[in-house]
Amino acid sequence: MTSQTRPAPRQRDLDWIVVANSARARVFERDGENQALREIADHVHPASRQKAAELGGDRPGRARKGDASTAFAPHTDVRERERHRFAREVAQMLEEAALAKRMPGLVLLASDSFLGELKAALGDATRRLLKRSAPVDLTSFQHAELEQRVSRAIGSPAIES
Repeated sequence: MTSQTRPAPRQRDLDWIVVANSARARVFERDGENQALREIADHVHPASRQKAAELGGDRPGRARKGDASTAFAPHTDVRERERHRFAREVAQMLEEAALAKRMPGLVLLASDSFLGELKAALGDATRRLLKRSAPVDLTSFQHAELEQRVSRAIGSPAIES
């Protein structure tokens, strides 16, 4: 009886999957053995969930001419500013991972309003690793439900980046 040893399964490169919206970004990779999603980071941006009044910001500008006065709205809404800030934070974290060669590829699944923001903030190294993206918010799902929805979103041929 001869015994042959099979080579150990090669740990293939595990793409990172980012599931995000303007208040939360969860980063996953696929487990090398059972292909399950394994969460490797969870970034929360509480300021994105606050009301504009709670965030403060600039008071509107005012102009007076005689008895008449006019109020000018701020150029950028404070909630929009917070969304920009969070997109840049997530993009910076991904860029550092890309430059350190910790992620071989990237899939972005983010809410429609945040996906464009996040893609625009990506650095060159991360942009080269982006394989797919889809406008879908899966941040509230867990375990099996999340697995199914991520697989459905990634498997769809219409989501090329």
